[in-house]
Amino acid sequence: MIGKRRNLEPAIVHNRGRCRAVAHVLVVSFLAFAAAGCNGSWRNATQLQLTRMEEGKNQFGAYRNHMVNNAILHDMSIADIHFIPHSIELSGTGVARLDRMAPLLDTYGGIVRYETVLMDDEMIASRLDQVREYLDLTGCDMSRVELKVMLSGGRGMPASDAIQGEENLAAQQKSGAAPANGLSGSGFSGGLNR
Repeated sequence: MIGKRRNLEPAIVHNRGRCRAVAHVLVVSFLAFAAAGCNGSWRNATQLQLTRMEEGKNQFGAYRNHMVNNAILHDMSIADIHFIPHSIELSGTGVARLDRMAPLLDTYGGIVRYETVLMDDEMIASRLDQVREYLDLTGCDMSRVELKVMLSGGRGMPASDAIQGEENLAAQQKSGAAPANGLSGSGFSGGLNR
């Protein structure tokens, strides 16, 4: 065996050919994946436009968040819309409102005003208990938070107009008459921050 030399050159040339083929496949695959990744996450012009619109909204989001937080600090209210109708359960809107309000209440404390047109004292008390329980579950320091049934803290309408509207509504609910403005609802045309 020592005297016999095997010619290894054909095997080396054959292996070089395989290495080149594998290298070509890897390079082509990499380029294909890179080209696909450069197009972004959209597949058509509509998705591209929606992506650009969302990016535009996000640029101003931080400023709007501060403005909304300042408005909530000023207002600190919930209303009937924040509950599922004829129930004490919070609606999705109510959960979102309290989620936004909870860190502010935890930091600054304050009065959460529940503005309602309900006459059922038991339902009102149960709804306030539900709000208290939800805020407590979010980790809010409830020793600094008070819940009251009262008009919201924001600028709405003059108090005399709001009082007159609430009196009109109460009279209409007792008599069973339709609202004076022909709309179903509060009996006056608005201005209250609900």
